[in-house]
Amino acid sequence: MTETLHSAFVELAAKSPDATAVHSEAGLLSYGELDRRSRELAEELTAAGAGPGVPVGICVERTPDLLVGILAALRSGACYLPLDPNYPADRLTFMVEDSGTRLLLTTPASRAGCPPGPTVLVLDGEAVSTEPGAKPVPVVPEDTAYVIYTSGSTGRPKGVAVRHSGCVAMLAAMDRVLEGCDLSGVAAAASVCFDMSVMEIFNALCRGGAVVLVESAVHLPESRYADRITHLNVVPSVMNGLLDAGALPPNLRTVVFGGEALRRKLVDRTYRETGVTRVFNAYGPTEGTVFCSFGLVPEDSAEEPTIGPPTEGALVYVLDEQRRPVPTGTPGELYLGGAGVAHGYLNRPETTAERFLADPFQPGGRMYRTGDVVEFTEGGELRFLGRTDHQVKLRGYRIELEEVEARLTGCPEVREAAAAVRGNRLVGYVVPAGDGPAPDGPRLDAALQGAVTARLAAELPDYLVPATLVVLPALPLGPGGKLDRNALPEPPAAEAGGPLTAPGTPTEIALSEIWGQLLDLEPSGIDVQAAFYDLGGDSLLLIRLARLMTRRFDRRVRVPDLFSFRDIASLARWLDEDEGATPEVVQSARRRAGARRAALRARPAGDRPATDS
Repeated sequence: MTETLHSAFVELAAKSPDATAVHSEAGLLSYGELDRRSRELAEELTAAGAGPGVPVGICVERTPDLLVGILAALRSGACYLPLDPNYPADRLTFMVEDSGTRLLLTTPASRAGCPPGPTVLVLDGEAVSTEPGAKPVPVVPEDTAYVIYTSGSTGRPKGVAVRHSGCVAMLAAMDRVLEGCDLSGVAAAASVCFDMSVMEIFNALCRGGAVVLVESAVHLPESRYADRITHLNVVPSVMNGLLDAGALPPNLRTVVFGGEALRRKLVDRTYRETGVTRVFNAYGPTEGTVFCSFGLVPEDSAEEPTIGPPTEGALVYVLDEQRRPVPTGTPGELYLGGAGVAHGYLNRPETTAERFLADPFQPGGRMYRTGDVVEFTEGGELRFLGRTDHQVKLRGYRIELEEVEARLTGCPEVREAAAAVRGNRLVGYVVPAGDGPAPDGPRLDAALQGAVTARLAAELPDYLVPATLVVLPALPLGPGGKLDRNALPEPPAAEAGGPLTAPGTPTEIALSEIWGQLLDLEPSGIDVQAAFYDLGGDSLLLIRLARLMTRRFDRRVRVPDLFSFRDIASLARWLDEDEGATPEVVQSARRRAGARRAALRARPAGDRPATDS
C-alpha cells in the first residue's frame, strides 16, 4: 500500500530496475541505480541522526545527485529542505537556522555555497565520516515529507511543513486527471524551492516515467534530451516566451499551467502552434500540497479558462466573511480542507493559528485560509477573482509585497517603501532617507537603484529583487492614512542623459546584438548606459538574456549577475576584466560555476553525458 511520497518509487524500482529514471546533462540513471544510491545514502543519513521530524537540507545543483539526495532524505524517515545553490548565502543561512537543520547534503560543486552549521554529507565520491548500514525508522503518513519556504508578510520567509499523506493524496488525484497522458519524459524545470517540483519529480518516478532535468523552462532548448520531453508544467508567462522563441520540445503532448492567470489566447496558441493534445490548468498553494484544483482546458471553446474543479479528495469551501458558504456564482474566500492541508508553518505557532483553522464542516478536521477570492461556476469549477491581501505572483513565484517592502526600508538609503508588480516586473517605490531635497515627482535614480539593488541581491532570491526603483517625494496615502497601492504610478521612462553612447568595444557590440534580438531594437541604436528594463525588458526576457549570454561568452551568467550589472557598459566591463576586479558576489558565482564544470569533468566516463541509444 502506498502510504508515503516515495514508496511507489521503491516498488517500481524493484519491478523494473533497468528502466531509465533520469535524463540529465550529467548522464542517465536507471530506477535500480537511483534506488540503490538513495538507499545507501539513507543509511548514512540515519547513522548521522536523520529520522522523523528531522529536516535534511538538500543543496545540490540540477544533476541526478539532486534526486538521490531527496529520495535518501525521505527514505531515512526525515523531511527534506530544498536549498537552491543559486540563492544568496543570507537566504540559505536563514532557512537552515530557522528550520533547525542539522544535516545537509551537497556535492563538491555546491559545497562552497552551503551555509555553515549543519553536518555536511558530500555526494559524488567524497568520503563521509558516518557508519553505513543503520536501519531507517519507518515513515508514517502523518510525518512531514518536505519543508518549503515561501515569502512572508512579516519580512521573513516562512517554512511550510507538508505531510506524506497530502502528497500521496495529490499524486492519486493526478493519476485520475492525467490518465492516458504520456509521462515517459516529464520535464523537471521548476526550482526545488517551488512546490511544482514535487509534482514534476514524483508524478514521474511514482508512475514509471522518467524525469528530464533541465536548469529551468527557459533552458529547454539547450537540453540534449529535449526530444524526450512529453510533459511540461509551466507558468503562462514563461510559455509565451517559449512560443515566441519556437523553443518547445518537438514531442511535447501535455502542458499543465499553474502559478499565474491563464488566458484563452495562450491556450488557443498552444494547441495551434504545437503538437500538444492536452492543456490543463491547475491551482494550489504550498499549504494545500501543490494542487487542489485541476482541470482540462478544451480546445474548442471561447470561454476563459477556470482553475478547474476541485481535485478528488480535496475539500474546497467558498465562504463569506462570517465563514458561511456562499451560493454558486457568488465571490467568497477560498478555504481548503482534506488530506492536502499541511501541518502548518515551521516554528510559527501564531501564524499557523491564523491561517490553519478548525474545519466546521468536518469534525476533527482542519482547513487552510488561502486569502484567494474565487467563485464556483454552474459547472462546479472554480474561477479565480483576486486576493484579500497584498500577495502577488510573478513568474509563478509567490511574493508577499510586505517582505519586499520590509527589505527596502531596511536599506539605510530608504526612509519609506512600497512595492507592486507592473507587467512582468517587480517595481519598488522609495522615499529616500536623508536631508536632501525631495523630488518633485516620480523619477529614476541610477545611483540609488545600484546601491539598493546590490544590497537586496545579496539577501534575496532574484524574483524578490525589484527590477526598477521609482523615487517618490512621498508614498500615496488613502483617506485613512494607509498606503494607497492603486495610486502608485507607472515607472517613468528613462530620461535621455545627453547624446547616445553607442556600442564601442567588441564585447559591447556582441551584447548590443543580443539585446537587440530580445528587445526588437537596432543594435547600433542601443545606448550602452541604458538599463535593460528601461529599454523595454522584463523579468522573462532577463532569463533569456542570461541564457543567451552564457552561450555567447562561454561563461555562466545568472539572473542575479544581471541585477548587479544593469546596462551594456557595466556588463561588458565585467565580462572583460580580470576576476580580481569584480565584486565578491560575482567572484563567488564564478567560483561555483567553475567548480561545477570541474566536478563534471572529473566524473568517471560512465557517469558523464553520453550518446543515448
